[in-house]
Amino acid sequence: MAADGLGVMVRDSGHVIALDTAAMATANTGRPHRRKERIPPGPAANAAAAQLVQSRDATTCMVESTTASTDSTVIDLSVYERAAQKRTLQ
Repeated sequence: MAADGLGVMVRDSGHVIALDTAAMATANTGRPHRRKERIPPGPAANAAAAQLVQSRDATTCMVESTTASTDSTVIDLSVYERAAQKRTLQ
């Protein structure tokens, strides 16, 4: 056994069985709480989603038409690398 004052909790098999019995006695086998059920979106949510998709598609078309086409984009990450090296403890 552990010495007093060490903050150790010792449970024997009787404690485990009693805890299990108490937990299972309070368990409910019925329907889960409403917020845990998967509820499909309603008509209003579907309409709002469709509206967002349409506005996103319209915005994407405008951006693509006004932006010059570039096949390759190069991003220089050396500035970020130097900043990261300064923050790293060595």
